[in-house]
Amino acid sequence: MIEKPFYVIEFNAVACFLNIRVNDVPVLSANIEGQVSSMVQINNAIIESGEQHVTYYILPILGEFSLQSETFFEASLWLYDASGEEIEKKEEINKVTMPENTGIPLPVFKAEKFFIAEVPYKLNAWQYSQDLTKVDDLREKVDSLYRKIEEMFANGQYDRFINLIQKREDNIAICMYLTEEEKKERITMLSNVLKKRFEIIPTSPKDIMLIFGHNRLVSLVKTDGTSALMLKDPETETDLWIDMKLHLKPGDTELSII
Repeated sequence: MIEKPFYVIEFNAVACFLNIRVNDVPVLSANIEGQVSSMVQINNAIIESGEQHVTYYILPILGEFSLQSETFFEASLWLYDASGEEIEKKEEINKVTMPENTGIPLPVFKAEKFFIAEVPYKLNAWQYSQDLTKVDDLREKVDSLYRKIEEMFANGQYDRFINLIQKREDNIAICMYLTEEEKKERITMLSNVLKKRFEIIPTSPKDIMLIFGHNRLVSLVKTDGTSALMLKDPETETDLWIDMKLHLKPGDTELSII
């Protein structure tokens, strides 16, 4: 077994809205009007060793109703080894290629793949969380937590926000094989970025409440799939999106970040 395995999806996408999920957790959402060739690591969606489920959704570009004739997608799932000084590509696990256009407009293309992951960790994550579809006032709870975070940013209480995301950062450190020093550097870097006088952009009732992770996770997102929690630097017009996954721990009545 590789000491530090990284699982990475390499993809090429043309003219589509792309959504990739691993174990029903979005790892990438992007509205691609041209062509993009890139990659995304997926360890943060792998809780433990065993069977993993990858789903590729190829949707029309925002505002359109069918895939274009030039729409194209292909992806390969690769195993990398991060045990040495340099990350080494080891094995292609599986591949997906969208079939050629037949001239009949498609509303969507979907592909699913399963693979067995071997990782040296087991995250204490959302596998034990409550089923959010059974929470009647879920949107109210979600909005309440987002408002609290917006108030923290508006009042410059960044340390309070850092405390809220501590469990998330702990899990990221585990699945990304970070040392304690690297973990602290990551927190320090985030804290320093937040303190650069970013202005919070309030969430909106129009933001979409997205339930995922087999009904164990929830987030607010914009129509383009980006996080609804957004900051803006008024001087440089730089936008900063903060990804948040919320869950209800067993026995809890208030949401927390995971």
